[in-house]
Amino acid sequence: MGVASGAPEPRQVLDPQIQESIVLRGDLSGLNEAQKKEYYLFRCKQVGLDPAAKPFDLLKLNGKEILYANAGATQQLCAIHKLSTQITHRERIDDIYVVSVRVTAADGRVSENQGAVSVGNARGDALANAILKSTTKAIRRAVLAHCGLGMMDETEVETIPGARTVPMVVTEDVKPIEQVSEGIVFMVPNLEEAYARYATNDDWVAGYLDMVDKIENSKKFTVSDKMTRLEQLEGVNSFIVDMIRQEAKASYMLLTDGIGKVKQRLALALREQPE
Repeated sequence: MGVASGAPEPRQVLDPQIQESIVLRGDLSGLNEAQKKEYYLFRCKQVGLDPAAKPFDLLKLNGKEILYANAGATQQLCAIHKLSTQITHRERIDDIYVVSVRVTAADGRVSENQGAVSVGNARGDALANAILKSTTKAIRRAVLAHCGLGMMDETEVETIPGARTVPMVVTEDVKPIEQVSEGIVFMVPNLEEAYARYATNDDWVAGYLDMVDKIENSKKFTVSDKMTRLEQLEGVNSFIVDMIRQEAKASYMLLTDGIGKVKQRLALALREQPE
């Protein structure tokens, strides 16, 4: 007898040995490669991630192995679930720098989380990198928590003494899932769908700066409105900007330089307005 059209897909059930290893011991080291792959695919399917893009890697520590989310996981989650991120607060507490981030989904659901790093007596580039790392950690923690993934991300893994990371081995028969759209997502405020998708970091930066130029030269907005819209544009694209900062330094510098010059011109225009 054939399966009726439109019938719900059977619920995926993990091998009992895998369940025992994860639930009772929190450890993948006792599983063979096929079982690890099964668990990996199960976790990807739970949140709609493309397994071929390798969103998870393995962390080895004290004889145990666990999955952790890499940068690709959070980037996919933002694109798939149309998440926007906004930095809500920054503060320094003694030698700890703390960043708070709010994640908002297309349906209006909101989650918040924090990232913190020790800055010690760092100055200059060392301090700047620590601040950026705290921001990255906050964004990724917030995105993972919002999507129900109770696992560490790679910014947390880096701080664990003695931890060793191992790329997850994915065999050739793992095909990309169809629901992941191609390209780097570019969002605009108050629009649930992606405004555009770009093939490369350079194309994305060019598209972003083109939008910044349109905002600056708009005849519809006051100077104050333009500055607000630039902040909103940064907020909904903050995760992608952070990815570009890590993957393409030259593109990131071009982006921040372009935004900075526009903000300077707007700030000057705002000061020159009559009282």
